[in-house]
Amino acid sequence: MKLVSEESRFDRSAWWLLAGVSVFVLLVLWNTVAVMRLPGDGWQIDYNDRDQGTHRLIYFMGDWPTPLQVDDVITAVNNHPLPDVVQMSPELPPANWQAGEIVQYTIQRQGETMTVPVTLHYLDTGDILRGLAAAARDELPQWGWFIVGVVLFFLRPNNRAARLLLVAGSGFAVIAKLGGAAITVSLDFAPPLTWLFNWVANFFWGWLFFPSLILLLLSFPLILWPLTRFPRLVPALFYGIPLGIVAYTLLTGDPNLATALLILEAMLIVGTAVAAIVQVYRHKQDRVLRAQVSWVAFGIGITMGGTLTAYLLEYSGIVEFNTQLATLLIGWFVTLALPVCLAIAILRYRLFDIDVIIRKTLVYTLLSGLLALVYFGSVVLLQTIFDSVAQERSPFIIVVSTLLIAALFAPLRQRVQAFIDRRFYRQKYDAQQILARFAQTARDEVAMDALTAELHRVVQETMQPEQITIWLRNS
Repeated sequence: MKLVSEESRFDRSAWWLLAGVSVFVLLVLWNTVAVMRLPGDGWQIDYNDRDQGTHRLIYFMGDWPTPLQVDDVITAVNNHPLPDVVQMSPELPPANWQAGEIVQYTIQRQGETMTVPVTLHYLDTGDILRGLAAAARDELPQWGWFIVGVVLFFLRPNNRAARLLLVAGSGFAVIAKLGGAAITVSLDFAPPLTWLFNWVANFFWGWLFFPSLILLLLSFPLILWPLTRFPRLVPALFYGIPLGIVAYTLLTGDPNLATALLILEAMLIVGTAVAAIVQVYRHKQDRVLRAQVSWVAFGIGITMGGTLTAYLLEYSGIVEFNTQLATLLIGWFVTLALPVCLAIAILRYRLFDIDVIIRKTLVYTLLSGLLALVYFGSVVLLQTIFDSVAQERSPFIIVVSTLLIAALFAPLRQRVQAFIDRRFYRQKYDAQQILARFAQTARDEVAMDALTAELHRVVQETMQPEQITIWLRNS
């Protein structure tokens, strides 16, 4: 493991990496602006919807009158249907796809299908800047990857994990954020090279982001096999194979292999994290390494587990995140958890707070689940009783259930905390019990020799020092 002073030093490889990342960012921005300068309707399309073949309008970049509205879904241009699946090649533009010409858009608006005439325009510099700003401020928490990656790189430029986080965060920011400004109808009709660059860039999850995270987990906090055995070959394969799959997908038009790649990479992230935890806890006694791997595991659990849970809850209809506040809070917490935890682990800032954080997270997660069960159970039970007696709903049910939750919170929290301490923090729980027994002995015991012997035993069992010396003042 490198010393902090070595990790903080800029060497030639760090400068080369920074230059390479900067060139990549500029290329993506150049391609984005090139798409935005094509003649078009002036509207941005939702980034996520377009992956499913849906052209839903979300933001108007122009300053001219337009017949289109937010949430309109474009299905055809001049009666030519737009692709309803992910494109594998650019579409041929209509013959009159030029600035100043009028094209007929077939759209769906509030459940109705209609045709509207749309005049094509060029975006000026102000329109382009407005479009880039709109894409940048959409889902702000995602900028956390870029900000954390840049800050961490400049603090630890010679740390491999910091470098990989810079690569992943920069790709995330410039493609998923600023690159979103180029997601327009004009992109479907872009010149082949411009369209190809945009398509490859937008598959950055497969060939850049996920491979960088996997390599990060293979190299931090411990370097794991196969990176220990093949330090140059493994990165080449992790970046090269996905690019080969990108080429295969474009040549054959079959997206199944690319989809399988994303699933495999997500599984590898979890598997690599588990392997790192097992390796550290089974073979290493270094408390710093254990704390670092705990931070990494905690971040992965929150980000990946939270994202999966939110999707399952929403798609199953159990919970609807239909308020901007709820979406924002969940987005900030879930999205930022992994990059922030990685930063703490790499910088070793307040490293040993992780045990307290994990313990509190377990306590309040389990407590929230139990209280939710009690609340909904009491509502259902009381409503059943009232229906059989009064045949009507009563606000009294909500009041009683709320008071029940308030009364149960403190005692239930204590019981949950004691249960978690017994199951997962046995050493801490045993130490608490030993100290409690010593306090009882100190109150009852009057013989100094017996009290000293008990103190010696308690310190040995709880703190396990190499040597114990007790100094007693003569009085």
